[in-house]
Amino acid sequence: MPKLNTNNPKVRDYLIGVCENWVRNYGVDGIRLDVANEVSHAFCKELRNRLKAINPDIYILGEIWHDAMPWLRGDEFDSVMNYPLGESIKDFWIDKSLTKEDFEYTINRCYTRYMQQTNDVLFNLLDSHDTKRLRTDVKNLDEYFQQLAVLFAMPGSPCIYYGTEIAMEGGHDPDCRRCMPWEEIDGGAYSERIDIIKSLLHLRREEPLLRNRDFHFPNKINRPRVIEFNKMGWVDNYVEVIINCEEEDIEIPREGELLFSRHYIDNTLLRNGILIRRQKR
Repeated sequence: MPKLNTNNPKVRDYLIGVCENWVRNYGVDGIRLDVANEVSHAFCKELRNRLKAINPDIYILGEIWHDAMPWLRGDEFDSVMNYPLGESIKDFWIDKSLTKEDFEYTINRCYTRYMQQTNDVLFNLLDSHDTKRLRTDVKNLDEYFQQLAVLFAMPGSPCIYYGTEIAMEGGHDPDCRRCMPWEEIDGGAYSERIDIIKSLLHLRREEPLLRNRDFHFPNKINRPRVIEFNKMGWVDNYVEVIINCEEEDIEIPREGELLFSRHYIDNTLLRNGILIRRQKR
């Protein structure tokens, strides 16, 4: 591919003019910059100024795989693809020696990098067109949905790659870009998987606290691989998320209002189980 000098004003004017055309004439309300760290900061600043002049609400997203603070100071991107968060989540299931304290540390590290306003709109993902698919990296569907439950409870904008709703497998590029099996989907082969994703989507949309930026890890359950965190925000209640990654079942008394569960039976959260509920203070 050609290597263009985006510090050159004529190059910037031409490329940004193309973006302006899409925004002004076709109503495009989001722009993603591929390998954005290889584009000059001068280009990113001018792109923002010109596109926001047309539509102040346009969403400008950069593909940055590492710490992206230089692009997130309010004069370039609105958000970046949050690969560090996705890797932090997946690592806990890949490395069974990690404890919930390790998980807490890595998640908090992801969210203390940026300002709160940036955290609210980070583009959170577990796989993409550039990575192996999540289903290829996990042992079973239980672990798969556990990780998605965490993703949907984190601050930011959760993103699911096409095929995630059916737990599609796929190795490194180009295997991660398989075609959707539409005939099998229409035949109902993946209905149960799709319904689980629909439930998580519905909960994320309808429960304000799941979208809230405030969370903390109470660590009340004395098990090294039981993830537990609370989504805060209201004076009188909070949402509690418990993920059992132990090799055995654990007892969790039935309290509060059940919002979502998987493998939670008779006050027992089975191994690989998920429990999300609203609790009163």
